[in-house]
Amino acid sequence: MPSCFFIGHRNAPYELQPLVRAAAEKLILEEGVRDFYVGSRGAFDHLSAAAVMELKEIYPEVRLYRVLAYLPAGRGIPEHPGFTGTVFPEGLEKVPRRFAIERANRLMTDACDFLIAYAPHETGNACKVLEYAKRRGRRVIEP
Repeated sequence: MPSCFFIGHRNAPYELQPLVRAAAEKLILEEGVRDFYVGSRGAFDHLSAAAVMELKEIYPEVRLYRVLAYLPAGRGIPEHPGFTGTVFPEGLEKVPRRFAIERANRLMTDACDFLIAYAPHETGNACKVLEYAKRRGRRVIEP
């Protein structure tokens, strides 16, 4: 079953949410995507999660997973309302914390068929992951 990962700049404007929602809904209807994966660090992650949570009300078969780049120190993995579960990609245990987000994004890019991306700058992690995804032949939607 196809899956989708969201990658975007931490300072994304919340006006993108309807566009992200429309892109995700199109993937649900036209490509059969049911599993969506999103980080937890910035505005794009939050607006993407909110968009999918809205879609879950219409399409109850949709699942939304929060992706952690590193485990919270001294605590278990937190549960978040509206999420189906939390994912900690295999192989991140030994990655230094300062490289963990970029590595998690690449691992999720490799694992998913589609990316919904917002990378307005020519530099930064979101841009690097977007370029990586295109080289890997992933279908990228930029709302």
